[in-house]
Amino acid sequence: MTLILVEKETIQKAKEKLGDRNAELITELLHLEKYDATNRKSLCPWHNEDTPSFIYNPKSYSFHCFGCARNTDIIDAYMSTGLTYLDALQELFKEAGMAVPLGEKGVKTQFQYIYPKEEPINGKEHVYAYLQKRKISRETIDLVDVREDAHGNIVFNYYDTNDVLRMVKYRPSHKIDKNNGEIKAWCQKGADTTPLLFNMNRINTTAPLVICEGEIDCMAAIESGFTNAVSVPLGANNYGWIEENFDWLEQFDSIIICSDNDEAGMKMQKECVYRLGSWRTKFVDVPRVHHDDTTGRDYPMKDLNHVLYYEGKEAVLRLLYNAKDAPVPSVQDVSDIVETDLDEVDGITTGIREIDAELMRLFYGTLTILSGQPGAGKTSFISQLVCNALDDEKNVWIYSREMPCWMTKSWLNYIFAGPQNIKEYQDRNSCAFYKVTPEAKEEISNYYRGRWSVYRDDASNKFEDVLQSMEDCVRKYGSKLLIIDNLMTLDLGSNENNEMLKQTETINALIRFAIKYSVAVILVAHPRKLQRDTDVGIYDISGTANIINLAHRTLSLKRLDPEKNDHDVQVTIIKDRMRGKAGKKVNLYYDVPSRRFYSNESEYSHQYLWDNTAHHPLPYPHADEREVYGDPQEE
Repeated sequence: MTLILVEKETIQKAKEKLGDRNAELITELLHLEKYDATNRKSLCPWHNEDTPSFIYNPKSYSFHCFGCARNTDIIDAYMSTGLTYLDALQELFKEAGMAVPLGEKGVKTQFQYIYPKEEPINGKEHVYAYLQKRKISRETIDLVDVREDAHGNIVFNYYDTNDVLRMVKYRPSHKIDKNNGEIKAWCQKGADTTPLLFNMNRINTTAPLVICEGEIDCMAAIESGFTNAVSVPLGANNYGWIEENFDWLEQFDSIIICSDNDEAGMKMQKECVYRLGSWRTKFVDVPRVHHDDTTGRDYPMKDLNHVLYYEGKEAVLRLLYNAKDAPVPSVQDVSDIVETDLDEVDGITTGIREIDAELMRLFYGTLTILSGQPGAGKTSFISQLVCNALDDEKNVWIYSREMPCWMTKSWLNYIFAGPQNIKEYQDRNSCAFYKVTPEAKEEISNYYRGRWSVYRDDASNKFEDVLQSMEDCVRKYGSKLLIIDNLMTLDLGSNENNEMLKQTETINALIRFAIKYSVAVILVAHPRKLQRDTDVGIYDISGTANIINLAHRTLSLKRLDPEKNDHDVQVTIIKDRMRGKAGKKVNLYYDVPSRRFYSNESEYSHQYLWDNTAHHPLPYPHADEREVYGDPQEE
């Protein structure tokens, strides 16, 4: 379409050349009453008042009303006389003695375009009568060039910025009966349509712009005194007008979205904020009801015209001038953040004293990577986390393709049972093996029923399906600890060209999930092949480096050489972003029958909540060590 795009600097230069002549011209054009030439103030021409509050500001070359808050510059003054924006610019540049090319008014430049036929300006009695019921005056109707066709329908003319008629739209001049299938609006048959904005050829591009959902809402804003208003052409769900008028819209420093307060209107708000720019876009919350103090009744309201009808012009202006800033969805004001010390943040404890002393907890809202050599005890470590979380009344979700579901349960049963509820057997080859007593298994299942969920063996391993299962269990069952064992068993939808990218996307998705739902997520990631007794370092985990870089914490397990060490396994805190530490090593014992890690006698013989039996004290496997270092209970 033909666009008249005049830079703000050019318009400002013209105002500067006029200087105080701006005030004189505005005074003449608006016929200001009680004008005080010395102080340059008068009664406001836009609302009724007894005390002059319409005051000229020489810095902005415009008047401001301290009663209704309306600004008026020379362009507004020219357009108040019935001129379009193009006409007003021509008058301004002529007055300032500036030669600025604006193109020729009303020239049709698209030869293949079927321009609509102009409805003649005849009587508008049906239109006047209907819109008067909706509190729209004849002056506003004439100002925006609304007409009436031969059938008494309302005619909305859509002009481009060169004042060329590009689209004509109709609607009945009476309340629409949808039950009888009456059409609310239609465009002129036989003519092309362009998604312009209604009234855009009468808009001052140096002032804030109001975008309404319908033409009558636009007229309600103008009727109330906010003349810099337009409406979208084809309803809230059609956004072709953004692309069509994008360059024109880019001129505005401030845009106010005033859509209906229904679902479609709310979607329009969000779309406009996203596409027009949250930094300059505000939105109006139209009240849903009007309470009549006289009758005591509540009347539903949907749009700006309802506000005008029920509450008047001042209420419309209050809404528009107090439009809310659109938030940037991705940020929040630091001043609004409630600071929380780590000791106040909830999470999952491991149940191992020395590790919990270092980590405090696996905090909610974090992703922890667990790695380690094969056979170092990752499955036992994870299972012990699960048992400890369940005893802490924190529900758990588990994805494991390392073991089938029945084996996952078996592993948990051993840790829950502990040495007190496990019996040793001999096979025919005199090999020792261990079994949890049937009574313990039954009590464990009954005690924790409904609180631990394991991802089914036959379920999809596509990451999006796994993530959906996580969300379902968090929302339905309140799962707080979620474990994925392991990364390499997930189908990330990757190929040899984008594998690293997909891994990074997966890590980011898990972090967002942990933060969104305030849960602790554990991801097992295997290391690359390492030599025996070699520590797993930050660069030794398979996959992209972002696995470690993005995670909040990374732990690794290493099996210790029994000939050189008293302990069985070493846990290394490779990275701890939460506490700013790294490199801490914790040595642990491992009990083969119960598959538990422990560092002291209390952890070795710990009874989980399901087991309320008073067992005989167990002999501690490392009694000699206790004697050397002293019994903490005796100190």
